[in-house]
Amino acid sequence: MTADALSTTDDRPVSRGEARRRAFLEAASEVFLEQGYEAASVNEVVRRAGGSLATLYAQFGNKDGLFLAVIEHGASRFVAPMVQAADADRPIEAGLQELGETFLRQLLEPKAIAFFRMVVGEGRKFPSAISKFLTLGPDSLRKTVAGYLIARAAEDGCVFEEPDRAATYFCELVRGRHQYRSLANAGYCLTDAQIVTEVAAAVRFFLRAARAP
Repeated sequence: MTADALSTTDDRPVSRGEARRRAFLEAASEVFLEQGYEAASVNEVVRRAGGSLATLYAQFGNKDGLFLAVIEHGASRFVAPMVQAADADRPIEAGLQELGETFLRQLLEPKAIAFFRMVVGEGRKFPSAISKFLTLGPDSLRKTVAGYLIARAAEDGCVFEEPDRAATYFCELVRGRHQYRSLANAGYCLTDAQIVTEVAAAVRFFLRAARAP
């Protein structure tokens, strides 16, 4: 996660307590991603974030609570750009292209790959972390896409009898082989032009099925 990913999306004032919480989350994200849960030290989080160990424990309870908060925050921030891209006024082909490009770019960010590895790797110890990640990440993304499909379907001549299922299919078409390849190969990446091309192919395939008689 980056500092930008932890920033607000508006200009509203941030309280001192909220600013301190974000600083802890940013530092904890870095430490957990670099060292894994077991090796990570809350003292190192405090050293990077500033503040005190007492304040960290007051806000998160313990190391487990801090880790779960990092998962929750990271998953929510991952989905936020897709929520912003789901413009119901945009025709469905252009709208799905924007959603797909945003999703694929986010998905292949090196820190997003590291975050996914961390969640899966710690899943046995923290089943609640996996559950939280699924709810705030993939499930929220699916609902965002489904909401856009519902809003545009009639106007664009598409039929989605099960919008949630259709949204899942679309996301998987976009994800394709790319996340798995990036997990297996740290050097795997797509150029912006390749992302546009890959998403366009997924959108065409998806809409052909949606518009079939």
